[in-house]
Amino acid sequence: MKYLIILLFTLTMQEIFAQNALQGRVFNLNALQKNEDESRVFRQIIKNERTDFMEKISIHHSTLKPGHKLRPAHAQESDEELIIIQEGTLTVTINDQTKELGAGSVLLIMPKDMQQMNNLSKSDVSYYVLIYKSKTPKTNQEIAKSQMIDWNTVAFKPHDKGGRRDFFDRPTAMFNRVEMHVTTLNEGLNSHPPHKHIAEEMILLVNGNARMQIGENFYEGSKGDLFFLPSNQLHNLINIGKGSTTYFAFQFN
Repeated sequence: MKYLIILLFTLTMQEIFAQNALQGRVFNLNALQKNEDESRVFRQIIKNERTDFMEKISIHHSTLKPGHKLRPAHAQESDEELIIIQEGTLTVTINDQTKELGAGSVLLIMPKDMQQMNNLSKSDVSYYVLIYKSKTPKTNQEIAKSQMIDWNTVAFKPHDKGGRRDFFDRPTAMFNRVEMHVTTLNEGLNSHPPHKHIAEEMILLVNGNARMQIGENFYEGSKGDLFFLPSNQLHNLINIGKGSTTYFAFQFN
């Protein structure tokens, strides 16, 4: 009886945790509250949510005004960070390496690595920031290195539905595998038949209009919107706009 009670309690807690985890949905950027100060415009997309694989994740969108820096050089003590530049040119320093990165470029920053973001241009710079911590960090920090990937260095590989750019597929400080690519999908086409996988996935629309199936629900998004796809949820994406749509797809496994 004692062991049965423990088993039932464990199963009940698992159900509660599953219900409280972030659910599949779309986050429409322009519908989010906008906060502004002298240096930037800020929109909170997700704040300290939990998923099946993540102890916590926060996502925000910032527009950094010309001549400003995000904040003094700093490091995430125990979290990993993923930054996607939407528009403009951002000057980035990670540890002792500095690069100027334009729209579509990506930063993958490991815990304890020093970072600094500056807008040294005469135009706004907009970007997404994901800060997250796995429930079970996997990789030794000595192995997991930060990356700065310039959009212009990632080859476009055409295919019958449009084309693809492969950014990385690698272990990090948090996961056995984080994979990111960008798909360009021609007008009226499905990305693939409805399917599911263990990895949690996010889709960020660079341009165009799309309809996403997540489980039994359907969500529409356009430029700047973000879809979250939980582990083992049936999903697929359809280009419902005029012309092609382009989107980042990134998985955590």
